[in-house]
Order: sequence, then structure tokens, then C-alpha cells
Amino acid sequence: MSTPLLSAQTVAVSYGKIEAVLDVSLVIPKGRIITVIGANGAGKSSLLGSLMGILPLAGGSATFEGEPLDRVPVEQRVARGLCLVPEKRELFVTMSVAENLELGAYHRPRSEAKSSLEMVYDLFPRLLERRKQAAGTLSGGERQMLAMGRALMAKPKLLMLDEPSLGLAPRIVKEIFGLIGRLRDSGVSILLVEQNARGALRTADYAYVMETGQVTLQGPAADLAQDPRVIESYLGISGGDSSCSLPSSSVGATNP
Repeated sequence: MSTPLLSAQTVAVSYGKIEAVLDVSLVIPKGRIITVIGANGAGKSSLLGSLMGILPLAGGSATFEGEPLDRVPVEQRVARGLCLVPEKRELFVTMSVAENLELGAYHRPRSEAKSSLEMVYDLFPRLLERRKQAAGTLSGGERQMLAMGRALMAKPKLLMLDEPSLGLAPRIVKEIFGLIGRLRDSGVSILLVEQNARGALRTADYAYVMETGQVTLQGPAADLAQDPRVIESYLGISGGDSSCSLPSSSVGATNP
């Protein structure tokens, strides 16, 4: 069996005495889209922060391409091919689109960065059209594209996306999910954290459900989309009761 791109074992994250992530294990195979869905406050963003090295682990461990990530600083994780697009996007709003993109390739030779820039503009034609505009003048959807494009400039092996559809119009959300599928097809593995369970499950290959800091359910995304518990909690007509818990005994033994 091939080594997974990223593996997390019993990860825990705390903010002082507050436990945000209790005991989460997941596997990200190469060339797949893995999604983590759950309500706001489930611990999804904290999980991503710990994998990126932004937040310290209170317990557990993680490996990337079989190598431990313990004590590896954020910059080295980026150089190894691990990138995060945060929920708030964190763009330099007074700098141009092109300048923001160039910052994403700060650790790479200029010749390599040029080919990545061409790829980003091919994926996001609107960024090419607006390359001289200040990032702060872009629409919400364009800012999300820029944040994703900047991360792609680092040539990631694993791209972690934190709520990429948040606050966007339905038409733009559909476009973003389509782009995520194209990235997977181009060879980039994706860890997608989303409250938009319907879009995430349609896009992903495998899914984990997180509630109150724990994984309560996992399995192939297409199967979870048909699971009555997921439908009731996350896919109902009115959005369901996002606080509804799934029993811990429902955690599947199958890995992606």
C-alpha cells in the first residue's frame, strides 16, 4: 500500500483550557479530494491550523509524505508542498493581483514561478484581466480565486482550503467547486474544509464529519451524501439542525 500524502493520528488542539480538537485521525491519499464537513465551531479550522503548523498540537502527530511534521516550521512545510488557503484569505489588499501572486512563489526560482503564473492565469482568467488592480478592489469571488492562485504559486502537493465558498453567491460557489475538481485532475491533492456539505460531498472523493472536535462519521463522499444522518443534519431543505450530533459509534473503519 502506498504511503499517504498526509496522515494525522489522534490530533488534539487546545486554546488554553478550551479543547477545540479532541482526537482526530485522517488520511489524505495522493491525487484525491478529502473533505471535512461540520457545523461552525466543530474544530475544522483548528485542525487545518495544526496541520499547517500555525497552531501547536496538544496531542497526537502528523506526517507528510511519510516524514514527521513535528517541529517543522510553517515555511518549511510550504517548501515541502503543504499550503493553506485560510478562511479570511489574508490578501495584501493594497498590492496588485500580480504582486499578491508573486508573493506565493517567494521561495521558488523565478523561472519556475513564471510557469506557475501562467498556469494560475489559465485557471483563473479573471485574475489575468485584473492583474494590475489592487486586491482590495476585487469581488468576494475574485478574492477567493486570488487566495487560491497565490497558494498554487507555491506549487503545492497538498492544498488545504478553509471554507472557500463562505460568503459567495451560489453561481460563484459552483465555479469554485468546479475549479477544485480541476485542481485534483491536475495532480494537486485537496483537503477541503466546508460548512457547505452539499457542495463538498459532490466534489470530494472521501469525507469526514466533525462535531465538537471529533470525527463522528467517515466514508466515501457519495455514500455519506445518501446517509440519512448526514441528510438530516446537513442536507435538509432548510439546512437541517447543524447542532444535531452523530453518534460516535458510527465512525467508519474504511480509509480513503
